[in-house]
Parts: sequence; C-alpha cells; structure tokens
Amino acid sequence: MVMELVYAHLPNTLTDSDLCKDVCAVVAINLRRVADDIENSAAAWDKKAYHSKADDLRREMAWVLPAAQLAESQAYQIAKFTKNELIRLRAAVPEDTELEAAVRPRFKDVSILRGAAAAARQTLLKKK
Repeated sequence: MVMELVYAHLPNTLTDSDLCKDVCAVVAINLRRVADDIENSAAAWDKKAYHSKADDLRREMAWVLPAAQLAESQAYQIAKFTKNELIRLRAAVPEDTELEAAVRPRFKDVSILRGAAAAARQTLLKKK
C-alpha cells in the first residue's frame, strides 16, 4: 500500500497539497505499523536465540521508521506539499521492483483519504 501511494498516487495529486498531506498521513500510519511488526518479529526471534536473523531483519528494514517520521512531518507541515517533498519521500521509501500496484491497485481514487491528516492529528493529540 505504501509503495502504491508513494510511487503511483502522490505524483498524480501534486496539484492538491491538502490531499498529498492526507496521503502522507496514511503512509506514516502504515509505516509505523510496519515498524512495530518488524520489532515484534525481531524480538520473537531474539527470544528463540535467532539473533542473526533478528539483526538481519532490523538492518534490512531500518528505513521504515525514518520514512514514517518523514511522511508524518510532511503530513502536518504548514507549507504546501511540493515536488521536492515527493522526491524526499521517494528517497526514504525504497522502490520495490516487484511492486504489485500496477497489477492490483488498492486505491482507485485516493480522494477517499481526504481528511486523514486531520483525523490522525486528532488521534495523536488525544494520546498526549
């Protein structure tokens, strides 16, 4: 889903900065969930003494949390989302050569994500 949003949909929505920020919020939420799953899996492997396997997973997926933080900062910034923001996000999210987005897109219309940044922001504020 993240690859589809970053590589297929964000470039097509650059004229609508608010929608781009909503897409970034969804990307950030999903990447944070991935980061949590990675850590849970690695911790389970550590418990079974598969330390090298756990370390390999952490190393391979080290880009996930920084990419989530970048997407989150882009979602909540005051300035407009620009092509430079897209370039930065694409640099943080490595392109998967086996991307299924072209074959089976999850989103026909990303406008259904409108309001995601505001909703995510409210959720974060409630947690504090």
